[in-house]
Amino acid sequence: MKKTINLLLLLFAVGSQAQEINNFKHPDGYIPAKWGELGEVKEFGSGEKSIILLPGWGFDWTVFQGFIDKYQENYKIYAITFPGFGNTPAPPMPEDPTNFQDLNWTNGVINGIRKLMSEKGISKPILVSYFTYSNVIAMRMAIDTPDDFSQMIIMSGMAKFTSNYPAHEPRNLAQRVTYVEKFLGPQWFKTVSKDTWDNGNFHSKCFTKDSLKSKTHWDMMSAVPIPTMVRYLCEYYCTDLSLEYSKLTVPTLVVLPSFTNDLLYKPETSYLTPFFHNSWLGAKPATESISIITLTDTNAFMIEDQPDKLFALIDEFLSDKLNLYQVVR
Repeated sequence: MKKTINLLLLLFAVGSQAQEINNFKHPDGYIPAKWGELGEVKEFGSGEKSIILLPGWGFDWTVFQGFIDKYQENYKIYAITFPGFGNTPAPPMPEDPTNFQDLNWTNGVINGIRKLMSEKGISKPILVSYFTYSNVIAMRMAIDTPDDFSQMIIMSGMAKFTSNYPAHEPRNLAQRVTYVEKFLGPQWFKTVSKDTWDNGNFHSKCFTKDSLKSKTHWDMMSAVPIPTMVRYLCEYYCTDLSLEYSKLTVPTLVVLPSFTNDLLYKPETSYLTPFFHNSWLGAKPATESISIITLTDTNAFMIEDQPDKLFALIDEFLSDKLNLYQVVR
């Protein structure tokens, strides 16, 4: 959510929302999943090494189809859909729906992944995150239990939820939590309408240079119920893993999309630079375990835009032959 956040930060349009809406609860009659369950898990391949795929905010496992086609011959792949995405039921709302700092749903996803690893006997898999939010899951697990994972790949992730209005950016994590729990959540997201949400969401052109595929991605994201998106987003905002870069010891490849100039410099998509580029500032000096490379001529779903170049980069990383100083054109 970019224009929605920006409107908030500028204190615009709060009074325009439908006050009868309550996005802090599921609709009447909604049947949630059990906390700690994953939405869906698809298995592919039969290699000795395992890969766990984590799609980003609003998306299901199918966004990894090109990746699966490339690597299933040599790896055992577990493609996950988070609960609430891809037409799966979301977790139950927490007892206190205004508490986002406890990361109830985020921890539920982590619990589900760890349960999957235990039940399937998955040893030291490669974690792969694609698009925003899922990188928080991947990095949290890699930081907390580094011996459980061999490598990590983050594609088109945001190190933290940030804005392109620095003057309004909370200065520390405590301020971020206060901001989302006392203002951002109850005064905006609780009552935001479907139309306002969609108008303030990621522009479809951000996803891929293929307009038809971009529309398909946008439709998938937009189909997720607003209460589900609000819960995940507010928990995401209450995290800042940039504070813990120095704790990261799992070898990590971060591949950032370059985006086209017409997206980077248009006011309506100016959030792309702070989201996907600036949020990673400080990561490389903090740890030798992380490698950050920008893949040119790509938007967020780079598997669609530059699969050959992306997979060549990943192959280098997986074989420990990555050139850390290259620019991939």
